[in-house]
Amino acid sequence: MKDTMPSKQSAVAAKTPVGSSAVTQFAAIDLGSNSFHLAIAEFDGHSLRVIGRIKQKVQLAAGLDANDFLSEESIQRGLDCLTLFAERIRDIDRKYVTVVGTYTLRKAKNASSFVKPAEQLLNHSLDILPGREEARLIYDGVSHNHPDLGRALVIDIGGGSTEIILGEQFEPEFMDSLSIGCVTSKKFFPDERITEENFTNAVINATIQISDVKKFYGKLSWENCLGASGSIEAIYKVLYELGLAQGFITFENLKTLRHKLIEIGDFNKIAFSGLTDSRKSTFPCGVAILYGLFETLDIDKMHIADASLREGILLELAEELKGNDIRHQTVYSLMNRFNIDQEHALQVKQSAQFIFDQIADLWSIYDPIYKNYLDWACDLHEIGLSISFSKLRMHSSYIIQYGDMPGFSQQTKDSLAAIVANQKKKLFIDYLDEKYDPQPALLAIVRILRLAILFNVKRDHHNIHNLKFIPQGKDSLLIQIPKDWADEHQLVIAELKRETDYLKFHQLSLNIELV
Repeated sequence: MKDTMPSKQSAVAAKTPVGSSAVTQFAAIDLGSNSFHLAIAEFDGHSLRVIGRIKQKVQLAAGLDANDFLSEESIQRGLDCLTLFAERIRDIDRKYVTVVGTYTLRKAKNASSFVKPAEQLLNHSLDILPGREEARLIYDGVSHNHPDLGRALVIDIGGGSTEIILGEQFEPEFMDSLSIGCVTSKKFFPDERITEENFTNAVINATIQISDVKKFYGKLSWENCLGASGSIEAIYKVLYELGLAQGFITFENLKTLRHKLIEIGDFNKIAFSGLTDSRKSTFPCGVAILYGLFETLDIDKMHIADASLREGILLELAEELKGNDIRHQTVYSLMNRFNIDQEHALQVKQSAQFIFDQIADLWSIYDPIYKNYLDWACDLHEIGLSISFSKLRMHSSYIIQYGDMPGFSQQTKDSLAAIVANQKKKLFIDYLDEKYDPQPALLAIVRILRLAILFNVKRDHHNIHNLKFIPQGKDSLLIQIPKDWADEHQLVIAELKRETDYLKFHQLSLNIELV
């Protein structure tokens, strides 16, 4: 039923996991605004093959109130679904499972009320994806399942957001996540009535947001257009059953479908062949959004993709199995893009690693994520120099929190931004509150980062390997410094005394002992 252009092939090839010749199972869980999805894949050392899927309609976005708080009912619907998912992934190694949340969890002010019990149910962490990170993973999944697509426009209409990506082969070039979705657009159809006015209002709302990014995605900039979501696939199936689509969707198809929906007039009376009951409650919204996309971006025809977000996640899991953590490449790319002094960053990182190794166990920050936070903070702490030296730390923090960082969840970006914001001078410990990671651990990383930067204040080539860093409880640290080293580094000693005062204000202790 689906057109075969562009052609499909095996998604990924990789080496067999070290020490294992057995087939490895992966799981990707996508907590969307409309539906929750679970995809299971097998990796045999050569290719990744999806072997199972579970989908549950949850409509999490419908539980958002006017103040962006999730209702108890919607939270419970989500948790009930995850109980089923938890049973299915129980026997899969935790390191081969990824759980992500999208638009609704990005938007909900009380997202933690869902995230924390969800993580307990699944026995796994839950990453909330920034909008453009979601778009990147969607393109990754689509492009690897359609390796001959050339220069392409990829669109995914979800329950709460719509992702638009322009790329060539496997590389995305422009990505946007718009706040228009099938569930959130239901407000334009009061009482689930489909009138000319209601449909037009829904199209106008979509068009306004699409127009903001139109210049990046005009028809002249791509060869093929693919729709990657269940909403678009449902539209295609209905058109196919009506005899209106043969391999792709056209604008004329959508005009006809719009007319038929207005004739029906009511969500509850929709009875198209090929449309599941779970799709009926959002189907007109998806049609209106797609109509706005075709009209605004001058799309002539759209093919249906065989992959989306979940396939992108599975591909990334397979890459991580090969030792390719994309986050490290992202940091390296940012360092080059923003002309960071990489030699100085390396000096700071080497000092930080030396301190970390001495205190990690006693300060309970031995988990690998904290080592990663420290490395990334050392690499990126001066990224804000691209804006101004004045308020450097705040500029750096802002770029990290709001810039595109492929591979990073929103929670990780939030924690990393808070660490970098506290790199020197006055401490803002409250920045570390209400983060996904525990505040004491983040504060420990901040204290190491501050010391590492301080010891490299002259940006020269010296080492601190003769110094000893001795924790004296969670809030206190003793630094033993050889007297001859101190005599040669009076500026550093002066900075350490200033740091003592900054910490003392927050009942934190830094003691210096010359030996």
